Amino acid sequence: MWDREPVTRPSAPQRPRPAAEPEPADGPAGRGGAGRWRAFAGRYGWRAYALPLLALVTVLALVNMGLHGDDPQPTAAGQATAPTSSPVVSTPASSPVASGSAAVSSSRKVSTPASSPAVPLRSWQLPPGPAYTFNGTGSFSTIDGSSSVLGRGQLFRFTIDIENGITGVDPKTFAATVMSALSDQRSWIGSGQVALQRVDSGPVDFRISLAAPTTVRNVCGYTLKIETSCNAGSVGRVMLNVSRWTRGAQVYDGNLVDYHRYAVNHEVGHALGHNHAHECLANGMAPVMMQQTIGTRVAGGRTCRPNPWPFPAGVADAPGAEQVGDQPDAEFFQRNS
Repeated sequence: MWDREPVTRPSAPQRPRPAAEPEPADGPAGRGGAGRWRAFAGRYGWRAYALPLLALVTVLALVNMGLHGDDPQPTAAGQATAPTSSPVVSTPASSPVASGSAAVSSSRKVSTPASSPAVPLRSWQLPPGPAYTFNGTGSFSTIDGSSSVLGRGQLFRFTIDIENGITGVDPKTFAATVMSALSDQRSWIGSGQVALQRVDSGPVDFRISLAAPTTVRNVCGYTLKIETSCNAGSVGRVMLNVSRWTRGAQVYDGNLVDYHRYAVNHEVGHALGHNHAHECLANGMAPVMMQQTIGTRVAGGRTCRPNPWPFPAGVADAPGAEQVGDQPDAEFFQRNS
């Protein structure tokens, strides 16, 4: 409801009471009961009816807010109230990180109040779990390491980076997880048309970067208030959001291994030129280019099974039909929200 200034109208001039008219007496026919109301209404005109009506509207609005507002999470002593999708930020002291180093140090982290089992999370909300770094420095360090050429076809060279200031994720473990996903024959090299090679210096086609949520928002936007990863083609970075790397997504039900594979393959798919997909594969799996972090519900109400691979074994129609434009994405989000 829009708040508006009340309209003030000039009061009608009061007609003088005849001198001979007696004052109304107290009692049922006088100032008590209906007589008081008639005197009140006669004096204040339309305002006498507007005030009770305004009070009734206010009560109804407050009741409606109580029925439809966000359910806050329970709080511990000294902890601010926040919905599940907006974790509470704590700010321990941070140490500076040298640019160009893969080492990371303490940074601002996010802690989340315990979620109530009586209030289910929406499919796209960040699951509860460990704390993660909320703010990085905005600069990145390349993790040392290289590989042979993986697959056959057009060659894409990439580095694996981590944002300075991120804590709680071992850089070498992160790099090994990325490489495990991309070197699998069920990944993009399984098409027979794409070759990938990790390098740690020289020209590259894109950089695969673990980034803090604020950095992802700054680079990729935050139109939908959801923690997601993204492909920032304008800066040549595949940006994997550390909040999702730490917590995963609802549809993967705590399976971080497969969620990591999905996140890597989905965002690298964008870097290779692929668009989003919005329909299940023939066997009921979600195509890897579906926005599985948001959900897997498609038109008609069908729900696909989560799938982290572009070319899962035995699926003839993979990687699936893709659609260009924002409208299919908006409709997909509407179905899953």
